[in-house]
Amino acid sequence: MYVLSKKRLQVGDHYMKNQWIHKVTGYVRIKITGPYPELFINRCIDQKMYVWDIHHPGKEVLVCSILLDEVSHLRKLARASDCKITFIDKKGMPFFINKLWRRNGLVLGAVGFLLSLFILSNMVWGIEIEGASPVVEHELKQAVTEMGITKGAFQFRIPPPEEIQAQVTDQIQEATWIGVTRKGTTYHFQVVEKEIAERAPLEAPGHLVSARNAVIYDMFIEKGEPQVELNQVVQKGDLLVSGLIGLDGEEEKQRVSAKGSILGEIWFKGEIEIPLSRTLYATTGNKYRTYFLHIGKFSVPIWGWNIPEYANTKEENYKSSWSLFHFSLPVNYGYRDILEATKVDVEKAIEEAISLGIEKGKEELLPKFGDNAEVIGENVLHHEVEDGKVIVIIHYQIVDEIAVKQPIIQGD
Repeated sequence: MYVLSKKRLQVGDHYMKNQWIHKVTGYVRIKITGPYPELFINRCIDQKMYVWDIHHPGKEVLVCSILLDEVSHLRKLARASDCKITFIDKKGMPFFINKLWRRNGLVLGAVGFLLSLFILSNMVWGIEIEGASPVVEHELKQAVTEMGITKGAFQFRIPPPEEIQAQVTDQIQEATWIGVTRKGTTYHFQVVEKEIAERAPLEAPGHLVSARNAVIYDMFIEKGEPQVELNQVVQKGDLLVSGLIGLDGEEEKQRVSAKGSILGEIWFKGEIEIPLSRTLYATTGNKYRTYFLHIGKFSVPIWGWNIPEYANTKEENYKSSWSLFHFSLPVNYGYRDILEATKVDVEKAIEEAISLGIEKGKEELLPKFGDNAEVIGENVLHHEVEDGKVIVIIHYQIVDEIAVKQPIIQGD
């Protein structure tokens, strides 16, 4: 009885570890049937043939792998060993290529599809222009057409986007900047056109007159003859800047549109009512904080259970806002501060009410004047307590633009 030596099995294992080479050159799986199949394997190894992956599936049967180039020697060794050789599998690149060749129609179709996909993906199928007026868009289309950028053109024959951008920006005089980007098979043009400032229409000749009773606070005259001085009292309708300029004694004076800024100090008296109850309590500095977890419209306390018993309290609430990827989450946390408060004496309450009245008066007064109006002073003339509220009479000093345009009438 013949057996495989350990040394020969190790040689076969070495070949087995290099199967990636065998897959390139090709190999076959064979079944050796006979009284002594081991003799056949030993003779193959003696001939320095690569044999690996040897299995013994049954009595007098061996299965192994052998290189495709050495198949021609098998018949002679099989006769010498009184064995029968059966091919049970064929593996490797040569057999794979042979299968592809037998299916050449499918292979050619796949190759043709990939080739067509490559060609079509390297062609121009879209030209987009954004930010251009119809005239500039037409000029830009003509310029890019002359450069060969048209639908169906091959991209490898078109200059890079940086070169296209430089050329079209030089050609289109109406554009300040033209950005060029290529996205797949589409060329995108972003146009920024030059803005030509419109000439301001000529203003009709006119004077500047006062819109309010005021004292001249500041003035800056760009055009025209000033008719007032600083700290001068003016009445509504008084002439501030004349639109007639020229030397005194001239019969014909030049008519211009007087222009400038004249600020006037305006006096205004306001009466403000403040509920006294709003200022009866003041915080002492002691506070206790409780924490909550907010889930939708529900609040669950999570910390702060021993709330002190203050005689008088005020509450301040805070609620966070959590978001994930710009989406607001329905879960967030917050806390509530419980502040200890004490009653203040009536005199202090009245003083706080007066301070609140001054600020409230400013808020109500300023919208009645221009956008740049400013309160430069306030003076409390009188206050009285009546029916749980403080009535404050306040005198305000306001600085605002008082000059308005008045056309020059023929004959002035």
